[in-house]
Amino acid sequence: MLAATIAVPCTLNSVESPSGEDPETVLQRIRTGVEHDLSRLPNYTCHEVIERLIRPPNMSSIVQHDQVEVEVAFIGNRELFARPGESNFAEESLSKLVPIGTVGTGNFGSHAHSIFVGGAASFTYVGKSSKDGHNSYHFDFQVPQEKSQFLVKHNGAQAIVAYHGSFWADIDTYDLVRLEIKADHIPSSVGVRFVTTKMRFSRMQFDNSDFLLPLRSELEASDSNGVYSLNGVTLKQCREYRGDSVVTYMPGPENSSADRQSPVQ
Repeated sequence: MLAATIAVPCTLNSVESPSGEDPETVLQRIRTGVEHDLSRLPNYTCHEVIERLIRPPNMSSIVQHDQVEVEVAFIGNRELFARPGESNFAEESLSKLVPIGTVGTGNFGSHAHSIFVGGAASFTYVGKSSKDGHNSYHFDFQVPQEKSQFLVKHNGAQAIVAYHGSFWADIDTYDLVRLEIKADHIPSSVGVRFVTTKMRFSRMQFDNSDFLLPLRSELEASDSNGVYSLNGVTLKQCREYRGDSVVTYMPGPENSSADRQSPVQ
């Protein structure tokens, strides 16, 4: 499904770092590590818990809306979902399982695949910094609209948008530490002001294997009416597929997308 080495081009805008590391070499090592982890994810699934909070217009406090739980798997370079406890993963958008409220996808693997493996991003080396307790390499990136698969939807309107962001990787292991993404130039006709995603990565061991996963993520969004949404996403109970797991590919009106956001349904 995914090759062991990166065969897609990348663009890196930088000069050599002050301490002498070659940013191209550093970036290649980070991307190779991400691709290696993603290549093994199709054999596993996780239980995803989404804590959803909202702040209505003209209110200063944020309140809990609800909690959503789904099963998520990374198959064919995209995320598939099932209801809690089910093993039949269908090629349907998460918004079909959760038709009301703010939902987003991409945390399990699709965002990382698009940025680090898909060849759509251009990168700029920023330097070294401390992030989430790690001495890290810091890079910025951009994905133009013509190469993007970032879908923003709201009340029947939708658009593929450009996006940009930053990531940090551990200096010693080259493992991702944090990935931050922000949608660019969302058309006013969609009715969404902004969408941002922040993911904190940790290496987790299960079934005699270790994986680098965003065990905790946050999705922020606001619509044109001033409704602010904050989702806290946690991955739990990651496990290998059991023998009765089934993947069903179902036709639908939406094109396949590696990064899907449904900020306000």
